[in-house]
Amino acid sequence: MLLTALMASAQIKVAPKMQKGDKKVYVTETTTTIAGQKSITMTVETQYAVTDVTPDGYVLNVTVTDVQTDADKNDLTGRIISLSQEMLKGINTSLSTDKDGKVMGILNYQEVKNNREQFIDKMLEEVPATPALSKDVLKEQILDQLSEESLLKSMQISRSPLTLNGKTITNGMQDEFLNLDGLRMKRTYAVTQDNTIETTSAINLSNEEMKQFVIGQVEKLMPGQADMVRQNIDTIISTGMLKLKIDEKDVYTLQADGWVSGITSNTICDTMGQKTTVSGVVRLKQ
Repeated sequence: MLLTALMASAQIKVAPKMQKGDKKVYVTETTTTIAGQKSITMTVETQYAVTDVTPDGYVLNVTVTDVQTDADKNDLTGRIISLSQEMLKGINTSLSTDKDGKVMGILNYQEVKNNREQFIDKMLEEVPATPALSKDVLKEQILDQLSEESLLKSMQISRSPLTLNGKTITNGMQDEFLNLDGLRMKRTYAVTQDNTIETTSAINLSNEEMKQFVIGQVEKLMPGQADMVRQNIDTIISTGMLKLKIDEKDVYTLQADGWVSGITSNTICDTMGQKTTVSGVVRLKQ
């Protein structure tokens, strides 16, 4: 009973110690497997450097120093991944944080936005033209996600050494967040005795939720098809073809100084019977 009580009350504050001049280098390896297709692995090396101390916190320069992938450049997915590899390398993002290392703002936001826009333009050149999907509309929708608020949100829900900074985590704690598709997910936390934090997130859309999601996506990307989809969506839903289920599990291991020493992650997404698995490992190199 005592052990159960201690575990239930376990908590940890994630607030890495920082000093000007500190540097951490992390290597992230991500493997994406889509049923029936060859797996694609991407390895990204990123440096986190504390460049200044402010009255409110710190300034962190985050720089992608190396990107490698085994994607096949002869297919569309491989070309886009290879392009992202070229665009990522050398990109620097200057972040302001609070005293706990929680990211509060992007100091070179315009530069980051310009870099992203260049990538979008090159990526859209690779996407085959289709009558139903206007590239101009697609670009507009992507650009809507490049506001500073949206970029900060994507950092907060991604797996990175900064994701948990500023959180006081207890066993069983839950929070809700919108993923990059705008779907609401619930995350549950667990704390172990060896400075390890486990998080699990899931979504399993009901028929009504799936209906609203599909209609919303069509209205944004293919407005000319929206009326037809509205008229037929109930029939499509009744076939059981439209399903979306996502399960995520991440394990963060912390060092004594509060910095992350490693992250393992696994995401399984089942969309309309198509299963995609994304597994990743982040390790502290130095």
